[in-house]
Amino acid sequence: MSTSRQSQERAGESFGDRIWNLFASVKLSFALLLVLAAVSIVGTLLPQKEPAQVYLREFGSFWGKLILGLRLDDAYHAPWFLVILGLLAANLVICSLNRLPVSLKAMRRDPAREAERMRRPEHRFTLAGGLDEWLGRVEEVLRRRVGAVHRAEIDDGVVLFAQRGAWSRLAVYLVHASVLIIFAGAMVGNFFGFSGYLNLDQGAVAEAIELDGGGHRPLGFAVRLDKFSITYYPGSRMPSEYRSEVTFLKQGREVKKAVLRVNHPAEFEGIDFYQSSYGQRVRSVVFAFTRGGESRRVELVPHRWRELPGGGRAGIMDYRDEVHMGRMYSGPLARVAYQESKEARPVVLTAFKRGSRMPVRGKVKFEILEAVVVPYSGLQVKYDPGVWLVWVGCSLMVLGFILTFYFSHQKVWVRLRPTGEGRLRVEIAGGTNKNRGVLARLLERLAAELKESAARDRA
Repeated sequence: MSTSRQSQERAGESFGDRIWNLFASVKLSFALLLVLAAVSIVGTLLPQKEPAQVYLREFGSFWGKLILGLRLDDAYHAPWFLVILGLLAANLVICSLNRLPVSLKAMRRDPAREAERMRRPEHRFTLAGGLDEWLGRVEEVLRRRVGAVHRAEIDDGVVLFAQRGAWSRLAVYLVHASVLIIFAGAMVGNFFGFSGYLNLDQGAVAEAIELDGGGHRPLGFAVRLDKFSITYYPGSRMPSEYRSEVTFLKQGREVKKAVLRVNHPAEFEGIDFYQSSYGQRVRSVVFAFTRGGESRRVELVPHRWRELPGGGRAGIMDYRDEVHMGRMYSGPLARVAYQESKEARPVVLTAFKRGSRMPVRGKVKFEILEAVVVPYSGLQVKYDPGVWLVWVGCSLMVLGFILTFYFSHQKVWVRLRPTGEGRLRVEIAGGTNKNRGVLARLLERLAAELKESAARDRA
């Protein structure tokens, strides 16, 4: 078709036809897949779902704001990413609708008419005997090797036709359907699922999680950390395994116990719990509080004000069980918020263990006497109601690829013509939509089997 004729046809197309043809284009599929591949690379290399200040600090003001503005910090949930998936889904649907009638037509062709359309033979040889002697035998071999046989009479002989694997033409549509099912599963998970985390002290109970995007979400049940343990490699402090023994409760009643290890999650009411981190958290610290030359024993807790003897209040902002400052100091350290009165401005003081010679500023002094430190377990919590759709889609995709690459629609013609000299001329032809090598081997086996049968007759 000339370029001018193509231009004339495009000029005669309606706007709807142009949109349809655009989405039926393989070029659009290729372009969208390239975009998805690029997004996947960015999503892999760029940390996802981190606080905004992390991107501003790591990439600078300009690039950090660009990353946040384009939602590259959560690329797989960004609106533009969903639009790309929607375009690819529409492209797959329209491509399938455009090509499906052609595939169905090829599958439904009348075998009797196909028998009359024999292709160029690839094997030619003669057999001793007549048409009546060999017709039934050739039909039996063809039926066993290929499938149902159809016969067409010609002037000087007979053409036998058989085919197999016509259904394999639909395998590509199974792959298309699997991709759409995976997309549907991803959308269900995106809109109705959630992801968050839970840090549990040993013995603590929680009924809600902190979401990755901020905020809290009730679970509808409670989780209790019964025991947290760490196993180390012999002779080192490198963990070989850490595990959490948890109990799930509903209305205060124990319903299920589970053990969580790395790569061995637990599931309860469709929500998955993964062992992701661990650590130690200070529950309370006892200080020697000195003010005006008088020292008293006080107990403070993290992130909460407590009233002090003689007035004022204080709370622990941060606590580290072990810090090393060269020869100056080695031991626990705490940062304490102190407010002399409710009207006064709070100040932050650094507390060291009692007896240290570290300098202290201000009129008051906090010295660490003892601390209650408990282990905690960090759990990743995920709920994805679309995951079963993703698994179904992946299974269908594997099946579709197997059918697409290992099966084909094969057609075989065998023409039988008497030579008039007591022999029968045999011509074998074939056709396929793919896997030409498989068809060639099939035709070779048919020819070899007929020749071997003739050799046994002579013997």
